[in-house]
Amino acid sequence: TDLYDAIEWIAGQNWCTGKVGMIGQSYFGMAQWSAAIQAPPSLACIAPYDAKIDHYRDGQFHGGIPAFGLPIIWSFGVRYNHLNGPPGPESAARLKTDLVQAMLAHPTDDEFWRLRSPYWGLAGSTVPTFSIGSWGKNALHLRGNLIGYELTSGPKKLLVEEAGQSVRLGAVRAQQDFERPEFHEKVLLPWYDYWLKGHDTGVMDDAPVTTFVSGIAEYVAWSEWPPKEIEYSNLYLRRRPSGAVVSLNDGSLSQEPPLSGEGGTTYSYPRQEWHLGPVEFKPDGSSDPTSQVLTWTTEPLEQDVMIAGPIAVVLYASSDQLDTDFFVKLWDQVPSGTGQNHRDVLLARGWLRASHRELDESRSTIGRPFHPHRDPKPIEPGKVYRFDIEVWPIAHVFVTGNRIRLQLTNGDSSVTDGNYSHFYGLKFGSDTILHDADNPSHVVLPIMPR
Repeated sequence: TDLYDAIEWIAGQNWCTGKVGMIGQSYFGMAQWSAAIQAPPSLACIAPYDAKIDHYRDGQFHGGIPAFGLPIIWSFGVRYNHLNGPPGPESAARLKTDLVQAMLAHPTDDEFWRLRSPYWGLAGSTVPTFSIGSWGKNALHLRGNLIGYELTSGPKKLLVEEAGQSVRLGAVRAQQDFERPEFHEKVLLPWYDYWLKGHDTGVMDDAPVTTFVSGIAEYVAWSEWPPKEIEYSNLYLRRRPSGAVVSLNDGSLSQEPPLSGEGGTTYSYPRQEWHLGPVEFKPDGSSDPTSQVLTWTTEPLEQDVMIAGPIAVVLYASSDQLDTDFFVKLWDQVPSGTGQNHRDVLLARGWLRASHRELDESRSTIGRPFHPHRDPKPIEPGKVYRFDIEVWPIAHVFVTGNRIRLQLTNGDSSVTDGNYSHFYGLKFGSDTILHDADNPSHVVLPIMPR
């Protein structure tokens, strides 16, 4: 009850109007979600910026796969320095909670994580909420800002900022935006003036949802999130070559379901070309992120295609191991020779450990499968299973002439994924992705009708 007590204490001081607002990014945004659940009477509004709500799914375990990169940096870098200052004999005693050790001790979504995750208590919160996220936080805070907005029931707004030229650069951009006084004056001040001072700033007159739409580089207003207009559409994995990229298989993505006899694509690992995971380095020292992965790509698009909302991938697959991992990436592939700086633009990522395949149907939707991650079950080698993989949302326009590409592998690399990678040494095995009439693996996209 620390948050509740602190807010009510502030409200009771003679220098306070009795209305308290909360502000902050990341850790200080997550605290706002928790305060909204407790609903102290004097809490007038919150504005969580870059703030996850589900510690297990949003950051520590993607699809049941541990993601130690950022927790290590945070626990032994940022957090340690802020709490302890210069190292000394008493440092260890003050650092009571070790996030990395907690991950090792709690590999499933048990009560340790659920008690600390606002997701499980946020539904129905009526505290006025301005949720602000960034497409660049795909693998950390983004999912929480979007789902947090969906769950709350009071007056609310949602803003999702641009990621810049890449997801990785977008994460840095989000940090920089929150540090700029101009951002606070333009975006946040009208919110706080309205709810704390009663000024008619017009902040609640605008559309409740505004998101940056990459591909056209515009901010678009929506009446809700996910947009009610979207229609989910399947793109099926097909065997025939697309001729789009050099990869292990160069398969196609098609609106037409696969035919009987198309079989599957088998992928053995590790490969001798790998360096720090499924990445090959060229003679000039640059990395080639596609040559060592599986891809399925559409033909060049004949018209613009806008997507906005949650994404899912349905795989029918088998392995010769008792467990395996699936790493999915959605790309916008730009034709060569167009003058664009980045031929391939990474849009969204998804993950799933095969033993965590169980679904919670009551919490799942067409575009967002929900896995309880409570009771992992090994797979039987050689047996075909259906795997529903959550891919984090995006708002994007694939322009005419571009291609939609799905990438799949059983791991990632710090070379391509930085702090959000999951590479802990080599795994050995062979997986088969089925794409035939009986096992129509596909990606589910939230299409905005023209």
